[in-house]
Amino acid sequence: MKSVTFAAVAVAVLFSISGCQTARPGSPEAKAIAVQKVEEKKIETVSEAVENIPSWCNLPPSSDNALYACGTGKSTSMSIARKRAELRAKASLLDSIGSQLSQRAEDFQESTGSTDNAEVLERFSLIIKNVTNERTLSGYKAIEADTQAVGKEYRHYVLLEYPIGKANQALLNEIKQDEILKTQKAADDAMAELEAEINKKKAQ
Repeated sequence: MKSVTFAAVAVAVLFSISGCQTARPGSPEAKAIAVQKVEEKKIETVSEAVENIPSWCNLPPSSDNALYACGTGKSTSMSIARKRAELRAKASLLDSIGSQLSQRAEDFQESTGSTDNAEVLERFSLIIKNVTNERTLSGYKAIEADTQAVGKEYRHYVLLEYPIGKANQALLNEIKQDEILKTQKAADDAMAELEAEINKKKAQ
């Protein structure tokens, strides 16, 4: 009985020694194991981050009267995490505003019969760039926010809302100030239609 026990212990020791030999510090095997652990930790962290994304950020609301954008930022400083999240949300809002104005510009061009006028197209391109700079975001507001601890860092989520009417109003103001666009055929009718839409959204 003792010989059997001794043999079992000997085998366990041999396996232990063998395992240590195959993963000795500095060996390729040990490095591979370390890399695998790091990758597993990354996957675990990413999975946890995905699970913790607020529903309003994962699927932002949609509306005919406003544009929405969610931003996220991470840092060891809570204030920096918040700033990064807001900057990313604002960048996303600017893209949305640009798309909105491009569609409105196409409608205006069709109304004025200037879809093939290179000069008009260039003017609209410049106007859209002017309207979608930082100053147009003065009317945005944060409607949701959430800060989470991730290890030694903070991850902040923020949801921004921007009224579509403000973007349309900015576009209309630029059109009215542009000597080329305001003299286009049927421009008055096109601008009147845009103004009516703006007023309608303001009333809602």
